Amino acid sequence: MTGFVYNIRMKYSEKLGEISDEQFQTALTKSNLGTFIKAEAIPYGNFKQNVFLNTNRGEYVFRGNPHFPGQFEQEQFSITLLKEKTKVPVPWPFIVDESTNIFGWSYVLMPKLPGIQIEDEGIQKTITPKDWSQLAIAYAKNLAEMHSLTWPTCGKYDEKTKNIKEFQKPYGEWVIEQINNLLNASREINNRTTDDDIEWVHSIVENGHEALLIPFTPCYVMQDYQWSNMLVDKVNGVWKVTGVFDLVVGYFGDGETDLSRMYKKLLEQNNELGDLFIKSYTTHHSFRSGFEKRFPIYIILDCLIVWKFVQKYNKNWIERDVSFREWCEKWTKLENFK
Repeated sequence: MTGFVYNIRMKYSEKLGEISDEQFQTALTKSNLGTFIKAEAIPYGNFKQNVFLNTNRGEYVFRGNPHFPGQFEQEQFSITLLKEKTKVPVPWPFIVDESTNIFGWSYVLMPKLPGIQIEDEGIQKTITPKDWSQLAIAYAKNLAEMHSLTWPTCGKYDEKTKNIKEFQKPYGEWVIEQINNLLNASREINNRTTDDDIEWVHSIVENGHEALLIPFTPCYVMQDYQWSNMLVDKVNGVWKVTGVFDLVVGYFGDGETDLSRMYKKLLEQNNELGDLFIKSYTTHHSFRSGFEKRFPIYIILDCLIVWKFVQKYNKNWIERDVSFREWCEKWTKLENFK
């Protein structure tokens, strides 16, 4: 350890505050991960919970200051199942230390996964149309593999039981409840969610209500499936997903829900990519009847999650002079799903 001044404190993000090299070393020693060499802030992510750590034994990711009690345990539960039951490339081992004596909050240490971050604008500039097509196929294949993880019921991780707690109502009704809750919460924040928005949402839900009730096998739904939470790389000349992380809000439900966010991102890149993503997914998992009426509802649910976040945190992701319907409707057009 000669040559290091361990009492220097660095601020890696607002979320994590100031952390000293000595604190990192204490955590690394506790998990037998070697001698601290350096730490590096990660520029991606909305909340900046993560820091890269280099030691004489390898490269790791430090994740700290959970958003809510049990966040890291919930992620560990999902990652363990995905590691044991699927081929999805997740960070493993995912070491959770629930004690707070080192940093003042619990934390995670995990291996740094291989690959590149498409969220990087510099990297995006190097991606060709052919690359994008391969990536859309790779994202669909990886999502289908994630959805091979099934559960007997729809539900979420429960911190008290350390297991999945079944929803108290059918999934379709649960989705409608989430939509209404998000609409109400958005209305309480400001006046950007209009009466017309609510009337439009209710008309889409009513049109697809019966399709929501068609039975399915519950599978793992990441909810935040987008390229910012993944790493990719070329393997034998073909793009593949090499890492999936930030499984904070996952649960068990209808896998079709999980198509929404990546579909929207790819449509923004190129209309054909969205179509390719959906069609590629169906080569692994076929849709049950009613998809064209059900999927617009799932799109609206995903849009409302983002919409409420934008209103709450005053993000500039959406033009300030547009209503929810004006922003969301383009993704719900039926011609997109044919």
